[in-house]
Formats: sequence, structure tokens, C-alpha cells
Amino acid sequence: MKQTTTYYDLLEVSSHADLAEITSAYLRISRELASGNRPLGATEAEFRLKLVKHAYEVLSSPSRRSDYDAGLTTRGVAPALADQTMHIEVALEATKWSPIRRLLTIIAGLMIFGMVMQIGATYMAYQRASALSGSDPASPAAEKVYLQDFYQTYGIRAASRAEADLLLADMKRKEQAEREASQSQRLVEQQEREQRRFEEDSRRLGAEVSANLRQAEQEAERARAEEIRRKEEAERRAKEEDLARRQREIERFRGRSFSSGE
Repeated sequence: MKQTTTYYDLLEVSSHADLAEITSAYLRISRELASGNRPLGATEAEFRLKLVKHAYEVLSSPSRRSDYDAGLTTRGVAPALADQTMHIEVALEATKWSPIRRLLTIIAGLMIFGMVMQIGATYMAYQRASALSGSDPASPAAEKVYLQDFYQTYGIRAASRAEADLLLADMKRKEQAEREASQSQRLVEQQEREQRRFEEDSRRLGAEVSANLRQAEQEAERARAEEIRRKEEAERRAKEEDLARRQREIERFRGRSFSSGE
């Protein structure tokens, strides 16, 4: 293989090759380098594959190919200089930051900033703790730190530690009173809910009892009406049977009288 002095030489095509020829040559050479068909070491083959890929990216882009051709024309393309320029361009291309690298850099920067802030907050807390523990609680420095912490915690500026203690005790009493009032309110609301539930259950039970009583009365009324109907039917049948019996006796008596007269 001849010495590669230009991207065209690297892809083994002429400077007048079209995009189809360039693409075909790139795919052929890439397959040969990847499969190890060319007598090159692994490192050299990998590097040559990067050069081929970069040459294809330049020559497959009309604008980049035009700039590259113009550079070849102006510089005269000395073989050693062209090969050196190609290596430098590939190296620069490889050192460009990818989006993932930028994202990782940003995350690392934020983590470092967070660690610095945390260290600063820890140091300030340590200084306050040292001021409180290493000096008399009644000293001006300790009182100043205490009042500063009180202001940062509750948003109230106190003139002295005693005033801050009184304010804190008053706030605790108010919180306790609010908790007790809230508990009492919840208890009252719960009792009201239970009372309403009891009244609703009582009304529902009363309605069910009333409905059952009405149903029982209606069934009893129907039973009485049925009993009266059965009695009336029995009396009617008894009267009809008695009337039929008397009619038969009259007919028998008339029959005997007729026979005696003859």
C-alpha cells in the first residue's frame, strides 16, 4: 500500500471520485481493517481505521471536501506535511468534548461545589459550637452566637438571651395551647360525627321498623280478608247444599204421593 499523503490516498480513490465511490471504498477498507485482513498490528489497524473514518467524514461532506480541496491546492500538499496535518486533525477530533463528557463535567463541578458548601456550613456550625462550649454561656460572645442562631431559627431578633428564652417559652406555651385546642376541636368534631351517625342509624332503623310494621299489618289484613272470604264461601256452599237436599226431599215426597194416588 502506498504512503497515505491525502484523504483520497487513504481511501484509495482519485480526487475526482463521487460520493458513491468514496462510500464504497470506506466500507471496503473498514471491513478489511476490522477483520484483520491487512498485515497490520492491532494498534496500527485501530489507528488506521480512525484515519479512514475521519477521511470519509471530510470527503462525504460537500462543504468540508471543498475546503479540504482548496487547502490542498493552496498548500501544494507536501506528502510529509499532509500526513502530519492529517494526524493532527484526527488527534484534535478525538479530543473534542462529547455531550456525555460535558454532562459528566457539569455534574462533577456541581458535586464539588456542594461539597465546598457543606464543608463551609460544617465549619460554621463547628465555630458556633466551639464558641458555646468553650466559653461561659453568659459571656457576650456565647450570647451573640445564641441570639444569631435564635434569629436564624425563628426569625425574631431578641435583645438578650433572657428575652430570647422568654420568647421561646411563650412560643412553646402557644404551641402547646394550639395543640390542645386542636385536639379538643378534633374530639368535638369526632363526637359530632358519631352523634350524626347515631341519628342517621336511628332514623334508618326506625324507617325499617315502620316499614316492617306496615308490611305486617298489610299481611294481617290480607289474611283476615282471606279468612272472611273462605267463611262466606263455606256458608254459601252449605246453603246451596241444604237447598239442594230440601229440593231432593220435596221431589221424593212428590214421587211417593203420586204413586199412592194411583
